[in-house]
Amino acid sequence: MIHELLLALSGHPSPLLKDKNEKIPKSSIDNLLSPAENALLTSLSRDLGQRHSSIRTTANDVVTSHPSTVCRAVCASILSKHLAQFQQKILDVERDILDENSSIVGAYNIVPLSSILGAFNGWERKLDWLWRLVSSIHRENLNQGPRARKEEGLCTASGMIGYLRDATHTGYPEIEELSVDLVAVAETAWLKQLTFWMLYGKLPSIGTADFFISRVAQSDDDDATDIYSMRHDLVPPFVEPDTANSILFVGRSLNYLRARGACEGMHAELANGPSTSILQSHHLAELSSLRFPINPSRFSTAIRSIRLSLSKTALRRLLPLTKVLEVLQVLKGFFLLERGEFALALISAADERLAEKQSSSRDNYKMKGPDTLKHIMIKEGEVNSILPRVWSTLASLQTLDDEDGDEGLELARELVGLSLESKTQHQKGSTGGLALPDMADDFQDLLLPTATVLTLQNYSPLDLFLTPSDVTTYSRIHAYLLAIRRAHLHLSKTMTLAALRRGTHPPLSNSPSERSQVFNHQRYRTLERFKIMRPIWATVGSATYLLAELLAYFQSEVIEDCWREFHRWLNPQASTSLRPQFPDEFQRSASLTASVNSRPDLPDEGTLPSGAADQTEKALRDPERLMMAHQTFLNSLCQALLLKNTSFINRLRTFMTDVDHLCALLARLSVGQQSRDVEKDIGSRSTATNGEFEEAHFFGDLASVRGKLDTGLTSMVSLLRDAHSTHTSTTEASGIQIMKEDDEFVPKENNRLDRLLLKLDYTSPQTMATSSRDVDTIRWSD
Repeated sequence: MIHELLLALSGHPSPLLKDKNEKIPKSSIDNLLSPAENALLTSLSRDLGQRHSSIRTTANDVVTSHPSTVCRAVCASILSKHLAQFQQKILDVERDILDENSSIVGAYNIVPLSSILGAFNGWERKLDWLWRLVSSIHRENLNQGPRARKEEGLCTASGMIGYLRDATHTGYPEIEELSVDLVAVAETAWLKQLTFWMLYGKLPSIGTADFFISRVAQSDDDDATDIYSMRHDLVPPFVEPDTANSILFVGRSLNYLRARGACEGMHAELANGPSTSILQSHHLAELSSLRFPINPSRFSTAIRSIRLSLSKTALRRLLPLTKVLEVLQVLKGFFLLERGEFALALISAADERLAEKQSSSRDNYKMKGPDTLKHIMIKEGEVNSILPRVWSTLASLQTLDDEDGDEGLELARELVGLSLESKTQHQKGSTGGLALPDMADDFQDLLLPTATVLTLQNYSPLDLFLTPSDVTTYSRIHAYLLAIRRAHLHLSKTMTLAALRRGTHPPLSNSPSERSQVFNHQRYRTLERFKIMRPIWATVGSATYLLAELLAYFQSEVIEDCWREFHRWLNPQASTSLRPQFPDEFQRSASLTASVNSRPDLPDEGTLPSGAADQTEKALRDPERLMMAHQTFLNSLCQALLLKNTSFINRLRTFMTDVDHLCALLARLSVGQQSRDVEKDIGSRSTATNGEFEEAHFFGDLASVRGKLDTGLTSMVSLLRDAHSTHTSTTEASGIQIMKEDDEFVPKENNRLDRLLLKLDYTSPQTMATSSRDVDTIRWSD
């Protein structure tokens, strides 16, 4: 019986030891054993023998069929090490019985079942924990929430590592020792996957679907790089978000080097620098120095060391600072509208295209509502024809004295484009990056009835620091600023409508007496119209003033200050005074940095004068730190531009719609009044009645829109005041001190809304609008 019991504990089937669910005739065993012996035999068979057999069978299934490399490695370790230790324990117990060891064999060579059970003390808890582990893997559910791939229902590497790391915090020493050992196995298997990515820029050949970096799109061109993204649900718990971004950056950089053939010719690229094998051995040594369980801070330090090593060698020559500064200058000049002539030319070209579209249409658009133009379909070809007109207009503004030409304009011709916004572009730009309100997208349909976006051709290696989400953020900021400038321009043009602001003269063909009668009638008619239009012009002036001050605040107080701080951090050697269109100081500082970057024989810090080494080291920014600083700059810029203030954005969007409605009504009223006045002055009364009725209807619509604009003006000033008070009360100084210690880019606190509010209070739009409300009740009468 003892021999049969040991075979059953080893996992072999035995007719003596049955499962507890199976019904066994009492005459077979129960008549031969006492109740105490039967309980001990059941404990040995169920808690040890059957559990051992179940663990071995389930672990074998996981090793042969599970797609996760980490899960397979954990189960393989359970089979080869821990179950092997249990098997060795069975052999030790058998040897003690054969040697008649007094710890097991009693008097008269009797082997009590209690002694055998005591020899396996602690293994019941260990086998029970191992069974729950392998069964949960086999059931493809670890109950770890976001750590499991919910769309496939599979246990992932991140879920397994998180489960094992949590299991180390237990009060049972044997379970802690077991979980620590399995954590080392799981993290070692994961590090082997990471090694392919960190050393060669390649995804692991086995278990790619379980790795937290995946290939989004594969390029057919040999010279083009693949697009990779990070799946946050597959990131292990010991990897911090910044470290995960660094891992993605290093692999993308190596993939770019390999795609360009730089990996084979690395020695030529890294003249007087370390070779490829030395770099890879150094990076491998950094990863091999980690101890298990992996400490998050030490892991972050190792990844940071690899990133800096790669950035100081190959990437410094692949992405020089001059190229970065040129692209950033294009973004500032054309996306942030520093070049005002580009905004004016774009608005004029879009208005001309829309006017041509309306004139060629068979329907009669009366423009009486804010949504009248939304049914006009704008095709992709029509949108693509707008930007060439803009480039031609900007080229015609250049003088003959510009011998070298406008380098910024030529670069913008190659990189900047205008196209219709598609759902794929919106989803591509919304992954990662900044989280802007959905209302920020509504400004993209103000230039044309169909949503249009200004795009940037983000080619390699610029995509090492400029992500698609950053380009989408620039497009939204551009649409936001362009909508404000467009509304201001259209309101300013309404002030030039001569027929609405001054009366007409009588026809020269009339006799002196008729001319006198016509003049008196015109004088009375003009005075009546002036009384009605006075509050409307007051509202137009208030709205124009508010938009002008808001635009001036955004351009001079927000964008210029944020840009100056970011450029000072990016290029400390440059002059602090920045002017648009590639100034001489800007190019001289860029050339100085280019010479530093292009020289293979850079002097050591000890050979440089005092302070020069620090400035040189600060100027040599690695691409990932540049990318993080640029995203911090964009975040602070969006915050200062109130793009994250949903209430203000919503109110401003409604205000833009009312401005377009008011401008359309004034333009149509001007044309209608001119035609009706001519007919009346020459004595034609055919359409006089209909004309007066239509004019009265226009005045009613204008009064309604004016009321909406007055409400919008008051509401926006109130929201600006609330934003100023909220920003003042939520200033965080502790986070800035932490960033300064690591030499990270720290955006300057831009809380200058008080200056804008002071201007708006000094010449309050609400006061200007209410000054003429006493004549608001005057109605039109002939």
